[in-house]
Amino acid sequence: MNIQTAGQQKYYDFIEERAKKLRTGMIVWESLLAAAFIGMFSDAGIAAVLALAGGALAMVNIKAQKALKGRLDVVEDQEEFFRQLTDADVAEFENYRLIITKDYVLSGAGDTAVYPLSGMEKVEVRLHGKAGKTLFLVDRQEKSHEIISCSDEAGMQKEFDLAFRLMSERVS
Repeated sequence: MNIQTAGQQKYYDFIEERAKKLRTGMIVWESLLAAAFIGMFSDAGIAAVLALAGGALAMVNIKAQKALKGRLDVVEDQEEFFRQLTDADVAEFENYRLIITKDYVLSGAGDTAVYPLSGMEKVEVRLHGKAGKTLFLVDRQEKSHEIISCSDEAGMQKEFDLAFRLMSERVS
């Protein structure tokens, strides 16, 4: 995709780490398949094992690439989404890999996800004893989506509490 706006650049910068991992994975499975092709001339058994491993990794990697490309499918108006990423009221939490706009939450913890706040019922915090707490968005079908976690020792309580407050204000 050609990047045309600052909002698009910001989104692609946000997903860049995940995209790099997927590209690295693609290089690995392509290398395994190439080694299997070369190996079939000397040892068919090893070539078969390499081909199976490469094929399995290819399936997982291609599925993950399609999923990453489909993250924006939940966004009804992509132009507005990209504009919101550059608004003055956008909240970014670098330590959590989290961006909160007026209408969306972008979470980069683990796998990258975009959550429209209009589809969310509530924001929840679940405590884990002395280990910390986790922030969830709960959609209208009562499915919980983990957004961020914070341990008591991490020293990031203020950012966690601010993210909770901002999401709570924006969930209708």
